[in-house]
Amino acid sequence: MTGRMRVGTALVVGLLGFVVQASAQVRGMPLFTNPRYATGIRVHADIGQPTQSGTSVGDLTVAQGGVTFALGPIGIGANLGMNFNKARRLSATDSVDANTSVTASAIAQLRVLGGGINPLALSIFGGASSDITTQEVGAASIGLKYPRFMNLPVGAAVGLHLPLGIVSLNLWGSGRYVFSKFMNCPSAAEDPTPGDLLNHMCDATEKNVRFAVGADIPILKIFSVRAAYDTGKMYGQTISYWGVGASIGLGGMR
Repeated sequence: MTGRMRVGTALVVGLLGFVVQASAQVRGMPLFTNPRYATGIRVHADIGQPTQSGTSVGDLTVAQGGVTFALGPIGIGANLGMNFNKARRLSATDSVDANTSVTASAIAQLRVLGGGINPLALSIFGGASSDITTQEVGAASIGLKYPRFMNLPVGAAVGLHLPLGIVSLNLWGSGRYVFSKFMNCPSAAEDPTPGDLLNHMCDATEKNVRFAVGADIPILKIFSVRAAYDTGKMYGQTISYWGVGASIGLGGMR
């Protein structure tokens, strides 16, 4: 086995280990898709984790931060998220390990019903998320093309506004179809692994249905707190997440 093949095989082992983690460790955040948005811009931060881990912050807790922008019926959001403990260690020591990854995600919504004084709202949405791993960075540094794991959700969300004076309540629920697969695989000629393992990782596409429910509480249209529960199939098993967060901005909530 050549040195290049040994490196490639080691990367496959690390990548397969990452996939197992991705279902329960890297991903741990509900997909927030409240259709009750309005023109404005907001900055938010959230934490979440699998429901099986309870409510205490631990090894499976994920943190994300991002920004959302809305103009009329169009809403766009972008986030960066990673394991909470790894983020704390990274900020303290400025070092990463072989399993460190960051998830970048974006989602676009189009409200097709509601808005204004109508308490009901319906939107359709689509998005993408991609995991950037230390294995991928290491492979790129030696000229190897490395598979990148991606999720592509499409779905619809419905929301209900309950006016309660200064503090109001928005309830919402959504359903989505999620395509999950590896992309950016090397060709068979470029693949250094035995049996072209990296090349074949892009052959299959995982398809799952997931659901989410949540509540947002906007305060004076400046501050907001939110919570959500997300559940559905992933790799043949039911996995559920909870998440809570807060945001601040100008408008962006209704």
